[in-house]
Amino acid sequence: MQTPTKSALDVLREGADSYLPFVREDGELLDPVFHESAQYGTPYLAYCQAVLARFAQGQERDRRAQAAYRIFCAALTHASDPLVTPNLSGASRDTGATSCINHRDFFWPPILKSFVILRQLLGADALSEAEKIIRNVDVFRQFMSRPPSNWCAVWMSGEFIRIREGLSKITMEQFDDWLEVFFRTHIDLDMGFYHEGGHPNSYDLFTRFHLQDLIAEGYDGRWRSTLESLLDSGLRRSLAVQLSDGSMASAYRSTGQTWTVGVQCAYFTEVAEFLKDTDPLRAARAQVGAEASFRSFVRWQRPGGLYSPVENVLPSAYRIGYEGYSFDANYGCLALGFLATSLLHGFSAGQQGELSPHPEPLVYIEQDPTYRAIAHRGVYSVHANAFPSPAYDGFGLVDITFGLDRRLQFASSVRYLGDPRFYNLGIASRADKGRSPITPIAWESLTLTGPIEPVEGATGFKLTARVKGKVNKYDLKVVIDDAGIDIEEATWGDGGYKTLIVPYLRDGGDGHTSVSEVLPQGDRTRIVLTMQSERVEILIDAAISNYLELPYGFENRRGLCSMLRLDLANPTDIVRYRIAAH
Repeated sequence: MQTPTKSALDVLREGADSYLPFVREDGELLDPVFHESAQYGTPYLAYCQAVLARFAQGQERDRRAQAAYRIFCAALTHASDPLVTPNLSGASRDTGATSCINHRDFFWPPILKSFVILRQLLGADALSEAEKIIRNVDVFRQFMSRPPSNWCAVWMSGEFIRIREGLSKITMEQFDDWLEVFFRTHIDLDMGFYHEGGHPNSYDLFTRFHLQDLIAEGYDGRWRSTLESLLDSGLRRSLAVQLSDGSMASAYRSTGQTWTVGVQCAYFTEVAEFLKDTDPLRAARAQVGAEASFRSFVRWQRPGGLYSPVENVLPSAYRIGYEGYSFDANYGCLALGFLATSLLHGFSAGQQGELSPHPEPLVYIEQDPTYRAIAHRGVYSVHANAFPSPAYDGFGLVDITFGLDRRLQFASSVRYLGDPRFYNLGIASRADKGRSPITPIAWESLTLTGPIEPVEGATGFKLTARVKGKVNKYDLKVVIDDAGIDIEEATWGDGGYKTLIVPYLRDGGDGHTSVSEVLPQGDRTRIVLTMQSERVEILIDAAISNYLELPYGFENRRGLCSMLRLDLANPTDIVRYRIAAH
């Protein structure tokens, strides 16, 4: 895939304008598939158009400001009325049945940010009625969540702007009392992590961004120094969980939404802005993280269509990679809203061509409570999840990426339609020769028998786990060098046959599909996956008795997938293979 040449402003313009045909006369944005208002897409589209107006000149500025104002008024009307019916918030993929809950918490930051911009562009008189409505909003009546919910961090970031602008009855003392709850119960300052059920990487960063945004908007209350400490440790974690393709390591819900790369871009940009005078080296490192995020972000604009809320560009109605609560007209606009914030804080995608999110080798290991390990070296990133949520990920090698601007990556677990179990690249056990039934490691209920450890003298990690109720242990060892990734997997003492499972992206929706070739070479086996000029090779240190490709019915966050099953010819405890990208 070619390196993107569009500016960030061009990307925002193309993405935000792609949603304008679905805006009703009254300013409400409708989802293009369900033809209803979905969650919080309207306020974020207003914010995007306001930011575009802020960067425009002449008639374009006036036109965009008026469009932003019309959409903004619709969002404010909805957010200020506690009796209004909530927008679409969930849908069944198989039947299309929908549900609605109150998501007004998410309206508050884009409404307040839009208000400030539009007041500058259109004048105070034009915003006088909106100001009256904003003054009268009762946050405890309008918004569902309370500290330390991640939803609450969102509306609090908007409420701070209202306080700063002199439009709120809430005092800074009250506001600081709310912040205290977050730091007392849910934020690990040493780890740089916000905890919630399932420990998602997505909502960790989502919450930390909205807290960081307080600093960017001028907060100087009693939690200022603590927020700066969270910025310090949070930057370290956010850089570590950014994969080599600029996206975020898969872990629990929402990872595959494009807002995650948008919020990475916004977070890194604000951190770089904060550190530029006091710590220019780390500021530069954060800026590289922002640019890598943008390089991922730009991949998900559908050719001639809507900006995608998920990390593929398949048609909206397919809902490939969608979670039950995601729709184009909310998460697509949310992603674009984070890019808009990046632009307001000085982001510009200035570095094209060669760029590495990880200029130095890095091994990052988390024990309790996440039990995850990530290793980075050059263009390679490998992420293993040893405590996956059964509804979102399989155990083991969840992500393997090969650098920026590529499509052919192993990014997130793969599932078969109608089957709740997940597949990862890795081994499976079988009792008999041939295509007998298999049990992939990713399906097993495994518990670590000790801490995840780095590999001494190398860029890698290792872990040992046991299947609940079984005697045999499972070992995983990953080592990355400059030219590829060496992987060892073993189930000691079972004496059975092994199969290597290779689920890979077949079609991400951009018009290009990948193909596979299996080349037995005596006591070794080579697999070649290609998509246009991209090539990934897997060399198995074993002979196979047969192989099978299953090309349909599989999918992950990146699109439609195929599954290769390679049955090793001889019984073995340990399987070794090497992966390299070209």
